Amino acid sequence: MIRVIPSNKLLIIYLVLSGIIYIGLLANNLFGTYFGLILFIVFTSYVLSWYLLAMLAALYSRLIFEQNSIELTVGSSTIINAKVLSRIPIRWGARLNLIHSPHVQSNVLNVKINGEFTVKLMGRWIGSARVIGGVMELEDSLGLLSIQRLLLCDCAEIIVRPRQLISATDRMGVGGYTGHGLSMEGRLGDFRSLLIYDYERPASSIHWLTSARVSELMMVNRSEYGSCPIFIINVSSRVLIPQDGDRPIDEALQIISDSSNYCGEVKVVLIRRGYVEERVVSRGVIPYLEREIRIRVIKSFSESDMFVDLPDYFRKYLDKDELLNIAYIRTSIDDEPLIDELSKVVNAIGSRSRIVLLNFKTVDG
Repeated sequence: MIRVIPSNKLLIIYLVLSGIIYIGLLANNLFGTYFGLILFIVFTSYVLSWYLLAMLAALYSRLIFEQNSIELTVGSSTIINAKVLSRIPIRWGARLNLIHSPHVQSNVLNVKINGEFTVKLMGRWIGSARVIGGVMELEDSLGLLSIQRLLLCDCAEIIVRPRQLISATDRMGVGGYTGHGLSMEGRLGDFRSLLIYDYERPASSIHWLTSARVSELMMVNRSEYGSCPIFIINVSSRVLIPQDGDRPIDEALQIISDSSNYCGEVKVVLIRRGYVEERVVSRGVIPYLEREIRIRVIKSFSESDMFVDLPDYFRKYLDKDELLNIAYIRTSIDDEPLIDELSKVVNAIGSRSRIVLLNFKTVDG
């Protein structure tokens, strides 16, 4: 997982030194010949000694993050600490380019081996992403030779959550749903009974007065979601492709997130050609839902059609699961849901006034 990149400058210097020696031999000039040989030996000693130390430092280096889990919202940023540690006790400067999916943005870092540095991460897209390592590059002071090392690690999981907005559903007006004028009971569903709290349910379902009285967490058991919307979301490859930097799926997930602020949990139907799945979604699981959708779609592509922000030379060192963590797509395949498939889903739900269609193209008729 080490790559050596000689510069054109190195080749030119060796050609010049060889030329001096060759001219000295042709002219039978001992001074010129010995002078060229001395320069050749000194220069080669410098290159080889730097190469040996840099190779050892890179070979025995590892990347460590102080945090294993990081949470952001779209558009926000955070700073975390990290280290590049090596068994070779040197403190050379290096460049480090982190390897992660485009859900987060980071800059090329100037770091010191065996020194601590800070990383600024900015949330770009909603989802669950992971920093799987970085490409460290060492370069000698003359710019003659550089060595790149792929540092893989189980570095940090990054959860990018939707923005804390509650106004998107006010503007939906899709499928006749304008639910903010309804009572809270109507949104959440009719009261049925009280049950012992299920920790997989959102905290909004806890009945705090009863819980305080019986000294045990109790939750409200309600009927089927009342007047909350039912979202049918297109999860074809097209919605994962950014348009002016933003993906259609992020807008859809933001709307679902805003609705979950009122409903606690919402029903979501995922649909693409040949695939339909119904989910009950709370706000906390939205980033993981995006990851499931993304991985399922990317698996439909061949490895050659995936894009990763990593030099091709190092791509062969990553297995399929690691590639899926950082892969993204730039072109869509023919996996848009058919009209017949969408009609069956709508008819199965029945109550069209509660249906909200997300990421569907306008269809005549």
